[in-house]
Amino acid sequence: MQAKSLSKDVRPPQADAFPAYPASWYLFCESRQLEDKPLSQRILGRQLVAYRKASGQVAVMDAHCAHLGADLGCGTVVGETIQCPFHHWRYGADGVCTSILHAAQIPAFARLRTYPVEERHGQVFFFNGNEPLFPLPFFFGADPSDFLAGKAFHYGADCAWYMTTANAFDMQHFSCVHGRDLIDQCQVDCPAPFARRNHYRAAVVGHSRCDGLLRSFVGRTVDVSITCWGGTFLLITADFRRAHSCFLIATRPLDDGTTLCEGIVFARRSQNPLERWLWQPLSLFLRRWLTYAFVADESRNLRGIRYHSAGLTTDDDTMADFFGWLVQLSAHKQIARQEKVSLSA
Repeated sequence: MQAKSLSKDVRPPQADAFPAYPASWYLFCESRQLEDKPLSQRILGRQLVAYRKASGQVAVMDAHCAHLGADLGCGTVVGETIQCPFHHWRYGADGVCTSILHAAQIPAFARLRTYPVEERHGQVFFFNGNEPLFPLPFFFGADPSDFLAGKAFHYGADCAWYMTTANAFDMQHFSCVHGRDLIDQCQVDCPAPFARRNHYRAAVVGHSRCDGLLRSFVGRTVDVSITCWGGTFLLITADFRRAHSCFLIATRPLDDGTTLCEGIVFARRSQNPLERWLWQPLSLFLRRWLTYAFVADESRNLRGIRYHSAGLTTDDDTMADFFGWLVQLSAHKQIARQEKVSLSA
């Protein structure tokens, strides 16, 4: 049977309509990496630095000193400030230079762009913008303090960031790639202004060792909910007959057009001391292994995925709608910024 073109009311955007680095939350590093020194790395097309102030909070800002461009990641933390290794210019958490050695006045240009920061479950997240357009997401109705987190895992996707998160709304690929046969029609909604959610029920039919273990021990069907925040931040829950799984995937666009995916699995915190000491670490290890095996297998086996709006068919309607929503987010973000400006005026 010949594939038909998209429905008339579905208008996928052109590839140049997607922003290079969306205004969303991104994973910067583990909290422990900031114990005794700042950390600098290239993220979202620029060099950023994070450091922990003497008071305990973490700051993230542009890493190049406003003076001669030295990398502040090679500097030191002095109280609440970070000190440049070259001429000892010091910057506060607001990005403003607070002191210059042997200088009576600080020039107006001596300031750096800063980014909103949140720490959660031993990880440092930052928002790509002057102010967060939405709080650091977590599972609806759940308190982050009630959950333990496993060690983050990483894998690369050979495609743009919007193709990576679009997998959550690509209903064909769940069967072709992940061994999931849909039982009911998927249900897509927008539970928040910057969130899009897909819910579906599926049978576990894959032939992998991982799927064999799932069918034997937790169930042959699964109810899945995937919520995409800001276009890049995914929260996934999977309810089997005898188990509940939840994890996040924070995606990051890379300079070469591919995407870094960073995942964290969660387990509800037990009130039993013995379980916290023995069972929960094992549970997190198993959850991490199974989750990584499920999501990273796709990136290992698929290469060269590229967005092609003219190649979408009626079977891609749900995914095409998601692409349109991603581009519309840019307009929503502009409106949100204007509303904040008017409220502060």
